[in-house]
Amino acid sequence: MTNPVNPALASMQDIQTPIEIGLWPLAYGYWISLLIIILVATLLIVWFKKRRQVSAAKRAALVELAKLNMHSEQYVTEVSSILKRAAMSYCSRSQVAQLCGDDWDHWLNAQVATPQDELCRLLAMRFQPLSLSDEDKQALKHHAQNWLKGALPLSNKQGKTHNEIENEVSPC
Repeated sequence: MTNPVNPALASMQDIQTPIEIGLWPLAYGYWISLLIIILVATLLIVWFKKRRQVSAAKRAALVELAKLNMHSEQYVTEVSSILKRAAMSYCSRSQVAQLCGDDWDHWLNAQVATPQDELCRLLAMRFQPLSLSDEDKQALKHHAQNWLKGALPLSNKQGKTHNEIENEVSPC
């Protein structure tokens, strides 16, 4: 038996679904977000490379200090020369190369927040006829590492000589 077909239903067509919404083209907000992410990533990479390049002399000095033979007769002189070479990497040779004795000690202390009196005392021992004990050499190495980590890289204000620091007038 056949069902009678309603003539209104016979003229109807199937429902057509709309076209699926695609991923492309992206909305403007996504393009702006993508641009900001790329810009931030680029700036971070440039900053990291520059920071790494600036601290290269500091890392090299720390490695050289770690490789020093602690039983060497010239251990104190070698530590002092490593500190001086590292300092000359961040400021002009004329500022640092000529410093010795108390001027060198004052300059070293001017570069860090807390004065390294023990480092200066141990560095002054290089002029003594007796060599340092193993404990003193270990302490010298430790203080030199702390100075390298704390003072380097030098900021523009910190790279001044002892005379420039003494002549500087502080504002009231």
